Order: sequence, then C-alpha cells, then structure tokens
Amino acid sequence: MEKASAQESHESVTSQTTPNMPSELASRIDLEAASSTKTIAPEEIPSTAQDTKFEADQPQNTVIRKRDFGFLPIPKNRRHDPHKKLDDEFGFTWKMNLIFAVAATVSVMNLYYIQPMQVAIADAFGVSHSRVSSIPTLAQGGYGVGIVFVSPLGDLVRRRQLVLLLMLLTTILSIGLALSPSVASIEAISFIVGILTVTPQVCIPWTADLAPANKRATSMSITLSGLIFGLVLGRVLAGILSNFASWRDTYWLAVGLQGCMTIVLYFTLPDTPDKNIGLSYFGVLWSMAKFLPMYPTLVQACIVSMFSSAVFAGFWTTLTFVMSDAPYHYNSFEIGLFGLLGIIGAGLAPQWGRLVDRVNPWFGQITGISINLISMIVALVGVNKNVSAICISIIGYDMGQQLSQVSSSYRIAGLNPKARARLNGVSLLAVFIGQTSGTAVLTHIYNSYGWRPTGGTAVAFIGAAILVLLIRGPHESGWIGWSGGGQVLKREKLTDLSPEAITEKVKSNKKSKPNPTKTTAQTIQLNQDVIQDKPDAIQRQPDVEKRNEVV
Repeated sequence: MEKASAQESHESVTSQTTPNMPSELASRIDLEAASSTKTIAPEEIPSTAQDTKFEADQPQNTVIRKRDFGFLPIPKNRRHDPHKKLDDEFGFTWKMNLIFAVAATVSVMNLYYIQPMQVAIADAFGVSHSRVSSIPTLAQGGYGVGIVFVSPLGDLVRRRQLVLLLMLLTTILSIGLALSPSVASIEAISFIVGILTVTPQVCIPWTADLAPANKRATSMSITLSGLIFGLVLGRVLAGILSNFASWRDTYWLAVGLQGCMTIVLYFTLPDTPDKNIGLSYFGVLWSMAKFLPMYPTLVQACIVSMFSSAVFAGFWTTLTFVMSDAPYHYNSFEIGLFGLLGIIGAGLAPQWGRLVDRVNPWFGQITGISINLISMIVALVGVNKNVSAICISIIGYDMGQQLSQVSSSYRIAGLNPKARARLNGVSLLAVFIGQTSGTAVLTHIYNSYGWRPTGGTAVAFIGAAILVLLIRGPHESGWIGWSGGGQVLKREKLTDLSPEAITEKVKSNKKSKPNPTKTTAQTIQLNQDVIQDKPDAIQRQPDVEKRNEVV
C-alpha cells in the first residue's frame, strides 16, 4: 500500500513536468521521489536480534497437531488450528485458571514435604539430624537449577508437552523417594525432583500469554496463589503424616496427587504453539543474561524481590528458633501449624490481582513493600514477647509479599510477550538468591546476637527495597527518575486487550525515525517548487536528502 501510494505521488509529480524540462532536473525529481518510497519498519521493543525478526519471515506450520510426543493422541478440543487466533480458539476461562493454580500447588509441594520430616527420616535410618539437613538444601538447590535451565523452555517449546513431561517425571521420581533405601538416595532424587519442579514457573507466564491484558494481573495472581497454597500444604501434610503414620506415606501421597494431576492436565491443557522465536536452547539461556541491561523495570523488580524474599525466608527460619525458646517452648508440630496463617495471604492474592488491574502496578509494589515494613516493625518490637505479634507479622508480611509479587509479575510480563518465560526465570532467580542469602545472613545474626539485631536487619532490607522503588517512578522508562509525573495511581489506558499487549513502558535505544508520509509530502512540495523555478528550492534539497538518509 505504501509503495502504491508513493508510486501514485511520483506519477502525479512527473505528470506536471513539461516536455522541455532539462533532463538533469527531471532526474533529480525522479531520484527524490524514489527516495521517499522507503518503508519504515514499525518501532520495536528492545529484544534480542532473533526475537525482533518478523513472524512473517518465519515458516509457519499450518498442519493441525494431533499427537503429543509423536504417539500420544491430543484430545480434539485441545488441538490448535493454525488458521484460528489463539485467544479465540482457547478462551481463558476461570476453569483453566483454576487448573493452572492446582497444578502449581501439587507441583511445588515436592519442595516442602521434606522440611517437617527430617527428624523422622533421621530416626528411620539411624543417622544424625545434621546428616539429613542436606536434603532440603539439595531440593532447593535443584529448584534453582530448574529455574535457570528448565523454566525458560516455555519460550522455546510447546508448553502442553513440557508440563505433562515435568509432572510425569516428578510422579515417577516420587515413587523412588517412597522406596528409598538410604539417605543418599533421598538426597540424589530430591535434587533431581527440585530441578523438575518448575511447573508453576511454566504456568505463570503461560497464564499471561492466554489472559486478556485487562485481566492479566488477576489471572496471574490466581495461578500464583496456587504456588503459595502448595508451599503451606506441603509442610502441613508432611508434618501430620510423618507424626501419625510414616514419612514414606507422604511420598506415596505425592505420587497419587501428581498422577491424578497428570491425567487432568492431559485432558485440559491447550496445545498452544511454541513462540517461534528462532533461538537455540543455548541462545535462549544467553538471551536471559542480556535482558538485565535491556529492561530497567526488570532490574528494579529483581532487586526489590531479592530484598523482600531474603526477609521472608530469613524471618521464617529465625522465627522457628524464637518460638522454640522462652517464653513459648513450642515443638516442631506446633510451630508448623503457624504456617497455616500463610493461607490467608494466598487467599487474598486474587484480590490483589484485581487491584493491580485497576491501578498502576508500581503503586501495588510500593504498597506491598510498605505493608512488609510495618509487619517487620511489629515483629522487631513484639515477636519475642507475645504470640499475637507473631500472628500479625506473619499475616501482614504474607499479604504484603503477595501484593508486591503480583505487581512485579504483572510489570515483567508486560515487557515482551515473546520472552515471558525467560523474563520470569530471571525474576525467580533473583527470588531464589534472596531466599538463600537471606536465610544464611539472618540465621547467622540471630545465632550471634539474638532477635533484636536480626529484626533490625530485616527492617533495613525492606527499607532498601522501598528506596529502590522510589529512585525510579511509576512512569519512568529509563533507569532513574520520575519522568511522566508522580501520579502513582494513574495508569495508561489499555487500547490493546489481547494477551500479547505490551503494558509496561520500554525505552527504545533506536533513533527516532521521520514520518514517511510527511517526508513524501515535503519531497513533492520541493519538486513543485523546482518546477515553478523558486530560487530557494535548491537550498532546501540537502535537508530532504539528509532526512531520507536517516530513514
């Protein structure tokens, strides 16, 4: 269309020339008109070179896929027709959202079964408590490896197959845990299970890819709440079974839950196509490293998450020591019951999502971190004095953490729809680093100096997170500043409600390009001035050529 319009303009100009026009002047007019026909590619968000290729250049498969893994039939209503729009074919319903949330719950429980069962396992194999303390460490370490090397596959392969394979493998490995003959075998299998327990980290960005832009935060918060429920339920169920039955029964329960979930997922997961980003596996991993200098919003969210997750993990670890000492003297089972308070925060996650869908997500971040700060001040003052201070600080911190996490996830998902799994992986890596370092730092401070310095350090960490948010405002697209104003509640009106909508401001590194229509009009006017023998026309010509060179 652009070329046709330019051709018509060229013919319009040349038709005005006279037969006696000098050939040099006619050639100049032809050259200028031709230069104005250059097309300008639409402005793109910063991304890797491979991600910025037009999809039209990529070969598209028009055949309906009928089998998973080459042999397993896909239910007919879950098959993707390449001729249909994805959001029309697989409308994202509350049922699909609930399935993602339950899958996240069942999967993430694998990481937390071991925590209340360490004493029971040590007694069963006749080893010291320190010998089995490496099992949860290895499980969490495997989880960190999975975040980096497995969860980014969500941008590379079909996610239906990926989730089914992950759930099936963890089900089989849970049978190995239930039958383990030694602590060493539990350690090895737990590490592998940790690597494969990234189903929630595939489902969360998948939710963002399917949900409409105006309901993205709400949908992501529901899936995220499933992860939080799994964290709490895994500990509680394992504590009950290991105390009243056997620790092996906990793993048999895991086998049953994951097996049933695999069947449900087989019949319900849509076979959405891969993102066709044109990268190899190692290219995907390398692109994650390049996202940090590319997206200021991602870096800000990662730093905030590191501080807040460091306090979250460190607070729960040191709180166990506080409650086992005077004036409480609670046993491990009683301490574990306090984890049920986390369900309150998980239940509020969908409400926080609705809030983030209506206000600027930066406001959700700063509000959540502020709630965390108040909760830690309450903990600093009263945790070692009254149980009510423990309950208030646990509930308050979980609430603030959920609001902050939902807001951060929404902002990150709005940066680049082609890279959501990788962006989510970078964010989760920051959370993992924060949790492991926070546990080590706060535990060391508590063992050396007691609760007050520990609580003071936690308050300082949250204060640092607030400072990181304040140095870059809600409408800033660069690294530091408050450009765009300080209206923290105002958000840009969404004109694109599709799942692929970009909802976060991204600063382009490319030079601004002139409007091709305007340039063509200026060239035509110049040509007419030359025809009319206006003396200043030749003086304006270099400016037009210079603009055309920029295009």
